[in-house]
Amino acid sequence: MIFDSVLHAKDYEGINPDIFRALEAARTYTPENYPGGRVELEGDRIFLNLASYETHAPEDALMEAHRQYIDVMYMVEGSETIYVKQTDKLSCITQEYEAEGDALLGKKDPDATAVRLEPGNFIILFPQDAHAPACHADGPVSVKKVIGKVRIG
Repeated sequence: MIFDSVLHAKDYEGINPDIFRALEAARTYTPENYPGGRVELEGDRIFLNLASYETHAPEDALMEAHRQYIDVMYMVEGSETIYVKQTDKLSCITQEYEAEGDALLGKKDPDATAVRLEPGNFIILFPQDAHAPACHADGPVSVKKVIGKVRIG
């Protein structure tokens, strides 16, 4: 997992050019120019989902982990808490990995680390980073968040 401000995005350019490309594209969106929907940067290899939703209570949140894609999340408006825990340390898997949905699901463990995502912040989540996004930070709020998907391999 990488968590930082978009002001430092250039520091991560050398990690993976596709991740950097998704992050650079995500940061071009503002609350005023946010159309929603899917934006393809390179077909199914790199794309963005421009999501708008209400955050929810963390008590019923599910952790998810992916194998085919790295998530690059960038907060445009609002704030949320994303809970993160090592995938291989989850105590209760509720759905084994399914390639069709590229997801393993599990209950949120009490010891998952809370990361607060606010406008201008980004988080990069790898297969080893199970995560429960869209949870309240300070109660329910509407958010606009870019979810970049970068194919692995």
